Formats: sequence, structure tokens, C-alpha cells
Amino acid sequence: MVRETGERFVARARRWALDLPPLALLTGGFLVVLLVSGLFGGLREVDTDPAGTVTAGVPVETEPLTVTVKDAYWVTAFPEAADSPDSPDSADSADSDRRIYPDEPTRGRFVVVEATVLNTSDETVDYDVLREAVSLDGAQGFVSTRDTALVPAAQARPTYVYTMPEKRIFGTAQPGVTYTVAYLWDQSAAVPLPQRLTVAVNGHTWREDTLDFHLGWKDPAVEATGPFAVPERRAS
Repeated sequence: MVRETGERFVARARRWALDLPPLALLTGGFLVVLLVSGLFGGLREVDTDPAGTVTAGVPVETEPLTVTVKDAYWVTAFPEAADSPDSPDSADSADSDRRIYPDEPTRGRFVVVEATVLNTSDETVDYDVLREAVSLDGAQGFVSTRDTALVPAAQARPTYVYTMPEKRIFGTAQPGVTYTVAYLWDQSAAVPLPQRLTVAVNGHTWREDTLDFHLGWKDPAVEATGPFAVPERRAS
């Protein structure tokens, strides 16, 4: 009985669809595509071959940031342990003299990209957008911020993003202000690090969120890429 009811329902639905005028069919199909695409970033072109090139010292203009990659290297602690005071008790209370202690990676090394970041928009840009402004590709064994699994560089977000030299979390960027920034990815030392890897600069699109209808910077997409040597180095 259930099977017959289902077959009859399908038959009625087929007859109903065939009776619809072509314009109604096209409109319905378009609305379905629009709904699905909105949930996954909207109707926007995906640039699988970015035209821009990331070169050391050359600004890459995206939305809402202009990013200038300065350097790439790896360290076993950031900054190096030699840059830290011998005793925490010697730290001065003044913020300008605040001592900076090293972060140690959980898997053996940090891959670091130093850059300057300029907020070219008229509004404050928040941490999620700033964190997604720079990414890596061309290497394996990176720590995922979501779980303990190791992932390829392209799937890994930075573990830390600091403003330098004060070493504060890069939580917000004010309009028109340029920040000197260090992006740190935690990578397993058991995985060979290639002599060169790809650094990408990503842009965002200003649009309304399809779920909460709030305007914001969405859909990070690669705007420019470039190969960088990754030597062992002390942080600047």
C-alpha cells in the first residue's frame, strides 16, 4: 500500500510539472539555484587562477585590506628564547617595557609570515577577516585549529596572528591604519618543510549574510599567490 501511494504521488507530481508553462519552470529552477548558492557564498565568480602575484615588499590590494608580505621563515619558538629575559620577576610594570616571552609550537616549529596590513575600508575589520587575509599552500603537516588532526597548509588557519613588535593579538584593524603583523602556523617537525612554499593573499566580499541578514565581509578568496623561501630564522 505504501509503495502504491508513493508511485501515485510521483506520477501526480510529474503530471503537475509537465502542465506548468516553461516560464514557471525556469523561474522555479532559478530560485532553487539562488537559494542554494546563497547558502554557500552567493552567486560570485570563483577565480581558480588568481591574476595577482605576491612578491616580497609589494602591496596586494584586496577588499577590505591591502597586504604587503615582507618575509617567510620558520622558528622553534616565537620570538626566539634568546630574546626573552632570564627571569619573569625582572619584568617592568610599564606596558612599553613589557617583556615578550616565546610561544612554543605544539608540534615542533612555527612557519611565520611577516606582513603589513592596511585597513582600506571605512569600518573596523574584525579578527576572522584579518586572520584569513594570509594563507599558505604547498606543504603538509599543519595543526588544524578545529581538532588535533594534521592538515595540508591550504586547510590550516594561522594559530596566532600578532601585531609586532608589541606582540598583541591582531583582533581588530581600524580604518586607515597600517599594522605590522606576524602570522604563525603550527607545523609538525616530523614533516619535511619544503625550501619554498606558496603564500597567498585573500580578499573578501561585502554582502548580506543569508542566515542572519547582517552585512559583513564574507567569502574569503585567493587574490594573489607567490613562492617564498622558508629558511630557519629568528623573528625580527
